Amino acid sequence: MASVRGLSGRLATGLTATALCLVAPTLALAEGRKGEPTLFLVTEPNPPVNFLDPLNGQLIGLATDKVRLIMQDAGISHDISIMPWPDAVAAVDQRPDACIFLMNLTDERRPNYQWVAPLMEGGWALFAPLGFQRRISGPADLTGLRIAVQAGGALEKHLREITRDVPNVTLVTAEGAAEIGNIFNGRADLYAGGAWAAPYQARQVDMPVRMVMRLTRSTGALACNKKVPAAMVTRMQKALDAIIADGRAGAVERRYSTPGSWGGWGLDRRPNP
Repeated sequence: MASVRGLSGRLATGLTATALCLVAPTLALAEGRKGEPTLFLVTEPNPPVNFLDPLNGQLIGLATDKVRLIMQDAGISHDISIMPWPDAVAAVDQRPDACIFLMNLTDERRPNYQWVAPLMEGGWALFAPLGFQRRISGPADLTGLRIAVQAGGALEKHLREITRDVPNVTLVTAEGAAEIGNIFNGRADLYAGGAWAAPYQARQVDMPVRMVMRLTRSTGALACNKKVPAAMVTRMQKALDAIIADGRAGAVERRYSTPGSWGGWGLDRRPNP
């Protein structure tokens, strides 16, 4: 498995429009049991969770690497494809042999799929350069600060809601992905982004950051069509439990730089049986 350590930011995150639309099946890494379907696994481009390695075109990432370990341990034949999120969701909803990752496990979605979780913990957070000294314990501590955030997205809306009554908070917005470099060039004090994506982006430009405030939490999972045989889903859950227990899941996370200051995020939040 190729490591992304040392890939440049331009290479590691510069997915082209062609790559975004690409359906790129990978070879199954496990021989399936007789009579079982070959699972069709789908995901979206989302570095460092899932993305095409620009050096060789192979699908890699935090979630992808874990899913491969799960399938190998569970002895499940599979193909993995990467496609835009709406297409991935349509595939898992329509195909009785399909599973999607990474899907956030929510109460609303819980009845619609069979779940293998927790594949990873995530959410939104605020980040600062390593030298940032101010203690941020809650929204009230954001007074007078400038926060770089992508314009028009759900994260900007969330920040505006939680800082509505906090004086002198400025959101430095930009279309597309907000520039994490703004917290290093003096244009912003904090950067709002994904708990995994932001540290990864910072590492690509050799500008390490630390998490100063968690905004939301999420549990990412492998979600399967309800017609996937239940025995296969049970084996996948057991395999995930095993790679967490023996440290292989943690090794994957370290490969892609575990975000700092996780606190108690690693608690078991598997779906109830």
